[in-house]
Amino acid sequence: MFKYVMKRVCFALLTILLLIAITFVMMHTAPGNPFSSNKATSQAIMDAKFARYGLDKPLYQQFFIYIGNILQGDLGTSIKYNRPVSTIIGESFPVSFELGIRALIISIVGGIGLGAYAAIRRGKAADTLAMTIAIIGVSVPSFIVAALLQYFVALKLNQATGTIIFPISGWHNEMAKMLPSFALGLSSLATISRLMRTSMLDVMNSDYIKTAKAKGLSERRIVWKHAMRNAVMPVVTVLGPLTASILTGAFVVEQVFSIAGMGKYFVISITERDYTMIAGTTVFYGAFLIIMTLLVDLAYGVIDPRVKLTES
Repeated sequence: MFKYVMKRVCFALLTILLLIAITFVMMHTAPGNPFSSNKATSQAIMDAKFARYGLDKPLYQQFFIYIGNILQGDLGTSIKYNRPVSTIIGESFPVSFELGIRALIISIVGGIGLGAYAAIRRGKAADTLAMTIAIIGVSVPSFIVAALLQYFVALKLNQATGTIIFPISGWHNEMAKMLPSFALGLSSLATISRLMRTSMLDVMNSDYIKTAKAKGLSERRIVWKHAMRNAVMPVVTVLGPLTASILTGAFVVEQVFSIAGMGKYFVISITERDYTMIAGTTVFYGAFLIIMTLLVDLAYGVIDPRVKLTES
């Protein structure tokens, strides 16, 4: 177990280093620079700004200096906001994390429940309705879902009732958090429900389930005690990539609902060529998602007793 974990940690560190290198090269090869938008700036001021942020050095020197700073816990100073990147991340990430966790809970609970119910009611109206919702969730992008929720649920419902039930934007109360969370989690909910339905159908047709039915066990006991645990294993396997997709999709949903999370700073940093902010947020999210994937792999071995993580 220890050897397996250490091996995965080494691969994770190597992946993060590769991510930093690719991001660093792509930032500096893109047209423009952080100060090109201000045409009135003199060359002397431009040179002074480049020297201040170390952009006057060769690219390989900038890269090794940045790697050294990261190893010391320093993500640099944002060129646009003139504040430490770590401070900005510390202020904005809790909002993005809460949005992602809420969307993930909606996806897991709703997807597993919807998929299992569709499998139990296979071929009936409930099954058709559940899979229709799943297809819509997979097909429609999150920003389209967000815009539709804003218009039909927030705007029209508020006009019909004469009161603000769901705010159109913001992140200030529980009602304001519901629509962004659902918009972000719908696609993953649909993916999980389809996967859960297929897995549940396979499990329900297995021999040990037939034996349990022959013994006269109730359907509820068969489903919850015998079928669910095995059927949910494929869902656990995809939680790592789904977590990545949810957190990445949060950037767009945050923009649509004007939520002051990391998505706001990430999008602005790209348009403003804020090198340190782009690199800092990319490294932070990359490390976070790699750690989440590692935890999912370890959880897989805990949930399924047939899987053993040994040194061999």
